[in-house]
Amino acid sequence: MSNLVLIADDDDSLRHILAAALERAGYETLKARNGAETLACVKETNVDVILLDIWLGDANGLELIEDIQQHNSTASIIIITAHGTTQTAIDAAKQRAYGYLTKPIDQKQLLDLVSRAASATSQTKNIKAAASPEFDRHGKMVGQSSAMQDVYHKIGRAAVSDETVLVFGESGTGKELVAQLIHQNSGRVHNPFVVVDCGAMPSSLIESALFGHVKGAYTDAHSPRKGKFQQADSGTIFLDEIGELPIEVQMKLLRVLQEREVEPMGGTETHAVDVRIIAATNRRLETAIAQKTFREDLYYRLNVIPISLPPLHERKEDIPELIDLFTSQFVEEYQLPEIGISTEVVKQLTAYDWPGNVRELENAIKRALVMCSGQMLLPEHFDPILEKSTPISEPGQLDTKVYAILKAHIERYIESEAPPGELYAEIREIFEKPLFKIVLEHTNGNRSKASDILGINRNTLHTKLVEYKLVS
Repeated sequence: MSNLVLIADDDDSLRHILAAALERAGYETLKARNGAETLACVKETNVDVILLDIWLGDANGLELIEDIQQHNSTASIIIITAHGTTQTAIDAAKQRAYGYLTKPIDQKQLLDLVSRAASATSQTKNIKAAASPEFDRHGKMVGQSSAMQDVYHKIGRAAVSDETVLVFGESGTGKELVAQLIHQNSGRVHNPFVVVDCGAMPSSLIESALFGHVKGAYTDAHSPRKGKFQQADSGTIFLDEIGELPIEVQMKLLRVLQEREVEPMGGTETHAVDVRIIAATNRRLETAIAQKTFREDLYYRLNVIPISLPPLHERKEDIPELIDLFTSQFVEEYQLPEIGISTEVVKQLTAYDWPGNVRELENAIKRALVMCSGQMLLPEHFDPILEKSTPISEPGQLDTKVYAILKAHIERYIESEAPPGELYAEIREIFEKPLFKIVLEHTNGNRSKASDILGINRNTLHTKLVEYKLVS
C-alpha cells in the first residue's frame, strides 16, 4: 500500500503542485485548505504524513499539532513555512514536528523528507502493533536475563530477613534501587528509608551526619542534631559508596553494628537504634582492606548477605525492555505524544557496551526524547552514543552499524546543502583516518610495517598521514 499524505495549505496552487509531485512519486494525497478541514481529514482518515502550513487562514498550524496528535499519534508532521527562521525550527521541534520545509519548496527536498517521515510513521505503527499489553510500564526493576533472575531471588531472600546486606556493582547498575526493593518488601516498609551517600560528603561532616552531634560539639554546632541513624530508627538506612567512608568513622559504624546504639559527636551518652543496614560499593573492598583503607572486621559485619549486580553489557538481552520502559516513563513524565523507536536503533543500542550501565542508557533515552522532532527515535538522536560505540565482531552486525553511520552522515550532508562533490572525500576520511591511526598504534609508529599491513607504499601512507593531520 502507498502512503497517504495530507497537504494542509491555504494556497490552492501550492496544494495542487505538491499533490502532483507526491502522486508522481507513488503517494496518495488528501488536501485541506484550512484548520477545520485539516482536523476533519485527520479524524476521518488514517494519514501517514501531514504537510502542515503554519498559516491556514482560520488556524495556526503549530497550534493544531496537539489536536492532530490526539486523533493520530503516529502520523509524521512536516511544517511548511514561508519564512524559515531559527525560531520556526525551534517551535516546530517543540511541537514534535518531524521536520519543516521553507517556501519556495524544492521538490527533491520535499520527496526526501516525506520519504523519511513515512518510514518513521511505518516503524511507529509496527512497534505499537507489536507492543505487549502485559508489560508493566511502571515496574521498578527490569530484566528477564538469568543474571537478573538471580538478583531478584536474592532480594526476596534478603527482604524476609533483617540481616545486613552489602550490594556490589558498578556505578549506574541500580544499587539504590535494590536497597529500596528490599525495604519495600520487608517488615519495615512503613518506617523510614534513609539514604546516605558516603562519597558525596566531606570527611569533616560525615561523622556528624551519620551519628548526630550535641550542642557545642564544634564551632557551628549551635544546637543538638539527630544523625541519619536516629532518623532511620525502626526503618532502613542505605549507606551508598561505603568504601569512601573515612577509616576513623568506620570504627564508629562498627560499634553501631555490634551494639545497635549511636553516640552523637561531642557527647557521652549513647542512644539505642533499631535500624536495618544496607550498604553498597562500586569498589573492590578486598583491595581496600589490603591497602589498609577499609577495616576487615567492618567488611565481614556488612557482608552478611552479598548481592552482586551485573553490568549492563553482561545482560544485553534486557536492553530492549529497558529502552521500552524509559521511553514510556519519560513520554508520560513530559506529557509527550506516543513516541516509538526504530528497530535499527534498538539493535545499535543493544550492541553498545554501556560503560555507564543502566543510568547511561536512561540518560541517553531522556536526551533523545528531548531532541526528537517527530514520533520516532532515530539514529541521529543517539549520535553521542552511537559515534563512540565499540566495534562488533559479528559481520552482520558490523554491516548494520557501518550502514547506520554512513546513512546518518549522508543525510546530514544533504540537509546541510554543502557544496557538491565533497561527499566521497568526507566519507573516505571517516573510515581511512581511524584505520591509519589504529595500524600505526599497532606498529608503534613504524611506517614500514604499517604500509606492509595496509598493502600501500610508504609514500602513499605518508601523504595520507599528512592529509589527515596524523603527523606534522
